[in-house]
Amino acid sequence: MNPSETARSLFSGIAASYDTPAQLFSFFQYRRWHRFLLQRLPTARPEPVEGRAHAYRVLDMATGTGAVALRLAGRPGVSVVAADVTRPMLAQARLGASRNGKYPTDFVECTAEAVPFPDASFDAVVFTYLLRYVSDVPAILRELARVLRPGGTMASLDFAVPRGPAYPLWRLHTDVVLPLGGALLSPAWGRVGGFLGPSIRHFYRRWPEDRLLELWHETGFPDVEAKRLSLGGALVMWARKSP
Repeated sequence: MNPSETARSLFSGIAASYDTPAQLFSFFQYRRWHRFLLQRLPTARPEPVEGRAHAYRVLDMATGTGAVALRLAGRPGVSVVAADVTRPMLAQARLGASRNGKYPTDFVECTAEAVPFPDASFDAVVFTYLLRYVSDVPAILRELARVLRPGGTMASLDFAVPRGPAYPLWRLHTDVVLPLGGALLSPAWGRVGGFLGPSIRHFYRRWPEDRLLELWHETGFPDVEAKRLSLGGALVMWARKSP
């Protein structure tokens, strides 16, 4: 099964119940991570385009249930495209937008390997929990950089492997609490709970933080910054694309 199919298989079954367990299993850090991620983005694009007012256009790739997209859509002057490979997750994002009265410009079902927009279409690109579900990490970063305008901001959030004294507690959480807690909720959540810990460890063996920073730099982001949150259990990276 290719990585995109893995994502569809895992998350289709938990789309309708995703956000509350995600908040609980992250010890109520889930929304805090999103807030920190979005604070890395400018609030608006300062200059007009061809003398006209211009909405600050953001691509939220791997939007899931739209948690980040809906926060962005609430900002004045911001236009959001929410994209994901998993149709039930997009359906939940649409439902959430309807309930909250916040409507991203569009919802797009697509893979990150082939984003269906022209070059330099967006002022910012954000993505969450994406790179563990793709087969070619450098190609994905190049594709996301392609649709970002020069000088635009890209920001990402994913789980990470803590260092030092926090590591044994993290292993206990990912090896025991997540699988057992997930199984108590549903078989689908049990599969996700059992998948996450090995997936995170495997990814960071292949792509340690310093190598990810180098890769962003190689992709056209010269001044990449990174911040670990929640004792190292989450990693946010952000940078502006070369003008």
